[in-house]
Amino acid sequence: MTELESWDGLWQNVQDVVVDDMDREIWRNLAQHLCFRGRSVLELGCGRGVLSRFAAAAGARGITLVDNSAEALRVARGLFEGVSSVRFVHRDLLEYREAARSDIVLSSGTVEHFEGDRLLECLRVHRDHARERVVIVVPTAPHPNTLIAKTRRFRDTYGYEKPISRQRMGSLLRDVGLRPLVLRRFHPLYNMTVRWLAPRTGLRTLDSVLDRGARRVQGIGRRLGVHQFSIPAMRRFDDRLGGLLLAVAAPQTAPNPVRSRGR
Repeated sequence: MTELESWDGLWQNVQDVVVDDMDREIWRNLAQHLCFRGRSVLELGCGRGVLSRFAAAAGARGITLVDNSAEALRVARGLFEGVSSVRFVHRDLLEYREAARSDIVLSSGTVEHFEGDRLLECLRVHRDHARERVVIVVPTAPHPNTLIAKTRRFRDTYGYEKPISRQRMGSLLRDVGLRPLVLRRFHPLYNMTVRWLAPRTGLRTLDSVLDRGARRVQGIGRRLGVHQFSIPAMRRFDDRLGGLLLAVAAPQTAPNPVRSRGR
C-alpha cells in the first residue's frame, strides 16, 4: 500500500466532520498569536480543513486548501458548504507551486510526516507561499506521544511520523530562511487517549476485543465531557509539558508580528 492509498483509506469512511476538543484547543492557541480577519489563508496538507474553517469564521477573506488525498478534500468540502472564497487543490504538497502568495500559510499534523531533504522542502513550500506568516503545528518532544508514534499500530494508521522538539523546529525554520516568532508548546494531554494507550498482545481476536473496549471507554469519556474539564486544568503546564508545538515564523522580508504573545 502506498502512502497516498493509506491516507485515502483513512478518510474514505469519514462522512461528517466532527470538530473535537483538540481542534478547538489548537485554534485557541493560534488565535492568541494571529489575526485572520481580512487575510488570505493557505492550508497545506489540510485534511478536514478544520483550522481553515475556524479562520473563515474569524474573517479570513480567501482560503486555499491543498491535500494529496482526494478523500480528504471530499471531507473538507462538506465542512465548507455555504462558505464563499474557498478553493480546493488536489496536489502533492511538495509539488505545489503558485505565483501568488497568501498572507498566512498554515499546516497542522503535516510537517512531522516528512524527513530529511523532504522535510526541508516541505518547509520551503510553506516559506515560498507566505506573505506575512508561516504557522505550523506539530507533535513535539519530549512527550509520551514520541513512543506512541513508534508503535506499529500508530504507523499502520498514520504512516511515518516523528515529533519535532522546540529547539529543532527553530533550527529548521532558520535553515530555510524563516524567522521564528513563536515556539510554544501546548496541550499536555495530546494523544493521551485510551485508543493509543490500550495494550497490544499480537493476538488478533484479543486485540480486537481490547480495541472495542478502548473505544467504548473513550466514548463514555467524551459523553461525560472529561476533556472539557481536563484540558483547561492542564493549561498551566502547557509550555513545559505540551505534546503539540505551535511555531509561528516570518519570511525575512515580512512586516512585524501581527501579534507577539508567547515565545
